Amino acid sequence: MAFKCFWVPIWLLIISHHSRADNLSLLASADLTKCTYGERGSLTATCYNATPSYFKTTLYKFDHLDETLKCVNCVLTIIDSNTFDLSGNQINYLDLKGSQIEILRPKAFMGLIFLTELNLSGNKIKAVYPGTFIGTKKIRTIDLSYNEITTLVGSEFKELESLSELSLNRNQIKVIDEQAFSGLQNLNYMDLSYNLIEFVNISLYNLTNLNILSLKHNKIQKVTGFEFHNVSKLEQLDLSENLLDDNFSIHLNPENVLRQLDLSYNQIRTLWFSHGYLNRLELLDLSHNNISQIRKSSLEGLHSLRFLHLQNNKLKILTTGQLSGFSQLQFLNCSYNLIEQVAITGVFSVQNLNTLDLSHNFLSNLDYTALTARLPSLSYLKLEDNVLPCSLEEEMNRDFAEDNFKYVLVDNVVGSFKCVNISVAKSHHRFLTDSYIQDDSLTASDIVMFVIMSLVLAAIGVLFYVQFLFYKGMQISFPARVESTMNLIEADNEQRDDGFERIIEP
Repeated sequence: MAFKCFWVPIWLLIISHHSRADNLSLLASADLTKCTYGERGSLTATCYNATPSYFKTTLYKFDHLDETLKCVNCVLTIIDSNTFDLSGNQINYLDLKGSQIEILRPKAFMGLIFLTELNLSGNKIKAVYPGTFIGTKKIRTIDLSYNEITTLVGSEFKELESLSELSLNRNQIKVIDEQAFSGLQNLNYMDLSYNLIEFVNISLYNLTNLNILSLKHNKIQKVTGFEFHNVSKLEQLDLSENLLDDNFSIHLNPENVLRQLDLSYNQIRTLWFSHGYLNRLELLDLSHNNISQIRKSSLEGLHSLRFLHLQNNKLKILTTGQLSGFSQLQFLNCSYNLIEQVAITGVFSVQNLNTLDLSHNFLSNLDYTALTARLPSLSYLKLEDNVLPCSLEEEMNRDFAEDNFKYVLVDNVVGSFKCVNISVAKSHHRFLTDSYIQDDSLTASDIVMFVIMSLVLAAIGVLFYVQFLFYKGMQISFPARVESTMNLIEADNEQRDDGFERIIEP
């Protein structure tokens, strides 16, 4: 009994110590969870370590000076309805990035009637349901990037009539409902890059004011062309880093204003995609594909094109005639291909091309005199890392000594190829007739022409055979005349061969 009494004060001391530690922890936590106003004139309030319920219990009063509310190290797992219905607030920008948000309830932002910008990036949101943004009609920008959204179920943004920018990049979106963007008539910027999207359906149909659309780094395999037909104000379209191949096609509204189209990092092999009404396109990026062929009519109608990127493909020849239709072309990058020859073809000059990059290819000779004659505005030519003769540098230095013409023949990077140290005279290639690389595969028109030519050849053969039979028939019908002719010849021979006896066999 005495032993037990001895331990009682010790246990009481331990319990007292833990109770005090817990109280200190609670006080520290209470001190860490707070909302404070920033430096004078910042118009920013910052809340630290807050939970959803804290915004209703805090003694901090949000007023007209708190135009921006930032949440730092907050744990807002579930945002229920009216969480931010703070009396008297005039919050314009609500920054909740990295706040461990998983679920957004309907009317989650009710009460933020002045809200124009909402940042929800870097959370764990898996879906946005219809009704989430009820009561926030003035929002112009929403950032939902770096979340875990898999499906856009439809009508989740319907209330946001003033929304102009929507970022949904770096989620796991695979399915987009046809009504996902209904009600967003004023949206002009949307980023859907770095998702798992396989098809672009008619969900874009109502985005009649969209200016910039990024679908970069998805799994899109096919674009029929009409997905963007109604997006008549689209100026920039990014389809890079997808799985597009030679079946790519795009047909826009005749009144479209598309100026930039990025198709880089796809699987296009032949530069022959079907397009319509791209007469205002200024920049076309086809770099990092597998293009080895440029068909004659593949780029027809791109009269406003100024920048063309073809680097990192598999082209083996560049012909100037293929560029003659681009009256506005200023920049052409064909670096990192397999180009062995630059053929001076066609009749018309490319008047405005001022920059040509042919570096990192397999050129062993270049008639730069003929090339610059066909490209009269050329002022910058990149030729480094080819197999050109070292004597070319001296020749070009001499020929362009008095011209404002910049060219690069040697790459200063350590380990790069310099030139071939052989003495060769400058070779002037004769002007070739305009020719294009043709596709080896047979088309329907090729088959029809082959059948027609076969029939014509067969008809000619029949005619020759009939004529042969007719001629032979005439020979058979006049045998007597042939015999008399032979007799006349023999008689004549007798008269001329005096002294020779004619032996006639019985």
